[in-house]
Amino acid sequence: MENLFFYADRLRALREEKDVTKSVLSDIEKEINAAEWNLSEAMAEAECSNFTRGDKQFILVTNSRWSAADDRKEDLYTALKEQGFEELFTVNSQTLASFIKEQVAETADDNGETHVPDWLVGLVKNFDRVGITMKSANKKS
Repeated sequence: MENLFFYADRLRALREEKDVTKSVLSDIEKEINAAEWNLSEAMAEAECSNFTRGDKQFILVTNSRWSAADDRKEDLYTALKEQGFEELFTVNSQTLASFIKEQVAETADDNGETHVPDWLVGLVKNFDRVGITMKSANKKS
C-alpha cells in the first residue's frame, strides 16, 4: 500500500509541475512574440534586413500563410475535388497551405507577379507574418 501512495503522490506532483511549466512556457512565448515584433519593427524602421550581434545573425523574414477563407471551407473542398486534388483531404493544414502556395507560384507572369488561380478566388485567404530568424553568424578569420 505504501508504493500505491508513493506513486500517487509522485504522479500528482509531476502533473502539477507540468501545469506550472506549461503556464511559464506560455508566458515566455508571449514575451518572445513581443520581442520579435518589436525587433522586426525596429529593423524595418532602420531599413535593416539583417545584422550580426555577437555570435548570432538576425534576419527579418516574411512568411505567407494560406488557409480556407472564413466560412468557405466546404466550398474550397468542393473546388479542390473538382480540380482533382481530393488527396489533400488526408493531409494536415500545413500541407494544404504549401499546396496553395505552389498553385499561386505557378501563376507567375514575366514580371514575377502571381495571383490566386481563378478556381481558388474567394475560397482561400493569405496573411503574411513578419518574423525574425536567428542563426549562427559566420566567423571570418
